[in-house]
Amino acid sequence: MKLEALQIAIAGGGIGGLSLGAMLARRGARVVIYDQMAAPQPVGSGFVLQPTGSAVLAGMGLLDKVQARGAVINRMHGKLAGGNKTVLEVGYRAGEHGIAIQRVALFDLLLDAAVSAGVSFQTASKVMGFAEGKRAAILLEGGVATAAADLVVDAMGASSPVGHDATRELGYGALWATVPWPENGPFHANELEQRYERASRMAGVLPVGTARDRAAPMATFFWSLRNRDIDAWHKAGREAWIEDVRAMWPEAATFAEVAEPVHARYRHHTRRPIAGHGVIRIGDAWHATSPQLGQGANMALLDAASLVLALERSGSVEDAFALHLKQRRMHIWLYQTLSQVLTPFYQSDSRMLPALRDAMIGPTTRLPLVRYVVSRLVTGDFLDPVGRIGMETLKRGNK
Repeated sequence: MKLEALQIAIAGGGIGGLSLGAMLARRGARVVIYDQMAAPQPVGSGFVLQPTGSAVLAGMGLLDKVQARGAVINRMHGKLAGGNKTVLEVGYRAGEHGIAIQRVALFDLLLDAAVSAGVSFQTASKVMGFAEGKRAAILLEGGVATAAADLVVDAMGASSPVGHDATRELGYGALWATVPWPENGPFHANELEQRYERASRMAGVLPVGTARDRAAPMATFFWSLRNRDIDAWHKAGREAWIEDVRAMWPEAATFAEVAEPVHARYRHHTRRPIAGHGVIRIGDAWHATSPQLGQGANMALLDAASLVLALERSGSVEDAFALHLKQRRMHIWLYQTLSQVLTPFYQSDSRMLPALRDAMIGPTTRLPLVRYVVSRLVTGDFLDPVGRIGMETLKRGNK
């Protein structure tokens, strides 16, 4: 299909929406992104780009810029609080690594790419729904319909109001904050480090590089919290929280002292229908999970690349939808299933599951075969998602 003939409307200007818009516009499509923000801006803190997500960014010609701003991650290491017992040990295979990056840094690079490619933006546009059809449209607040398009994409993330089901919200969320990285502190510059008290409390420190050129290096500090406890946390006040952090992980108390945390909630869902007549979902709007396996942004990038390549290889939008779902469905199903199974070992009120984790999961991850399997899980490349979507052709269309 010739993308130059397509008019495309994308709801949501996050990582999935921006990367999709940039790739499509570079191929000649006319793309408009609708977002409820008054101006394009990121939501969220730092995360790890795995080799799968990095492959998409390499295909877009952005990986060098991403690497310049991010921090190389070679290891993910978790211990029990108050001791030295390892319960999470994950490394990368030879020649591979993760890139921890601030969401604002990746957002800025993707926004620049989208603007340079000719993507148009309609901000302060609250999306309420979609009108399917051969010429589909986005329905905005007040009953206003956008201009008709050949393809409409829901890229609004897990909080997309279209098909939202509050019962799919997970019991645990987290406090996230971006804080200065201590250059001579006790933390490792190339590791994600975590501490656990059973499965009811988890804290982590992730070096995330710089937001922009010559900016100071930063870290992401996160603290798990039951969603029902957020009001009590606010009522207790900052000093009480700092003391909780100090009691669990003394070295991390300095982060809590300067943090301006934001409470994030998570969902586990597969919204259906995934695709309709002229309308399709990508990223967390389609397949949200807990952040335990850290695949959200990487999955959104894979979805965007898969949809672009499917449109190029197909004779119609409907055929492209079918090919895209074939390319992505099994990989998404696998990681949603794994996330659902593994999350209670690290975030739940269970006493039995963390005890099992401490007795078995930590020690077994040091065995060569188990280490290899866990590494492939974390890097996101089980079922070869990069190969399945034919990534080798992506770069040619982004020149």
